[in-house]
Amino acid sequence: MYIVLTHDVDSVKRPLRHVLARWRRFTIGDLIRHVLHIDNLYNNFEQLIAIEDSVGSRSTIFVPVQLFPIDEIKDKLKRMIKEGWEVQLHYVYEPVQPESLFKIQKRYLEEELDIKVQGVRVHNLIINENILKMFEKEGIIYDSTYRAETLGTFSPRYIKKIIELPVGVMDADLFGRLHMSEEKALRYIFRKIEEAKKNDEKTFVILFHQEALRMRGGRIYSILVKELYERGYELVRCIDIVNRVLKGEIEA
Repeated sequence: MYIVLTHDVDSVKRPLRHVLARWRRFTIGDLIRHVLHIDNLYNNFEQLIAIEDSVGSRSTIFVPVQLFPIDEIKDKLKRMIKEGWEVQLHYVYEPVQPESLFKIQKRYLEEELDIKVQGVRVHNLIINENILKMFEKEGIIYDSTYRAETLGTFSPRYIKKIIELPVGVMDADLFGRLHMSEEKALRYIFRKIEEAKKNDEKTFVILFHQEALRMRGGRIYSILVKELYERGYELVRCIDIVNRVLKGEIEA
């Protein structure tokens, strides 16, 4: 079974008052460095690179063009693309003229990073078949927005002509909705993965937000990746699974 590593980039900086209001999420040392402008606790691309580099893995990063100026991280993303990370669109859905807004966001990301957008994850995991039809019309190959519980599978599934890669676990569900401790969250993740493996699932998609990698909860990502690697799982990007589906190596 393949473990698919993914990240959503919802923000790369926050006002100081926002950080101080959530000070319990961070270590005192990290908080001091942030307050002194030595560091930025919400821009964790270097930490992400170090974690995944340590086990020789790469992930898929879903980046928006509407939540913050992409210029703030464009050079970093270009470097990561060259080094093997996959960057795709984190589409921000709005109900008024969604087709036009999708075209604008997709083409802007393509132009800024000199890439072809093939995959999408919708911000806030907003998804339905009408959105997928819109993606299909614009030449999108895959989506990774549905939760596995919604589709009843962790494995890739065609929904019309779109390959759907269901999200197996998301950090925001574990810590924001279920209020788990870090220890309980790790046990929960591995239990879900082992159950999926026993059920002969082909993939398991993990979603951790890059802004959270130094927060309480998000800090377990480094432990998670190391443990998955040591247990012998193959850690891959979304596009790696999509290519295997298109070649007939994985059934969808």
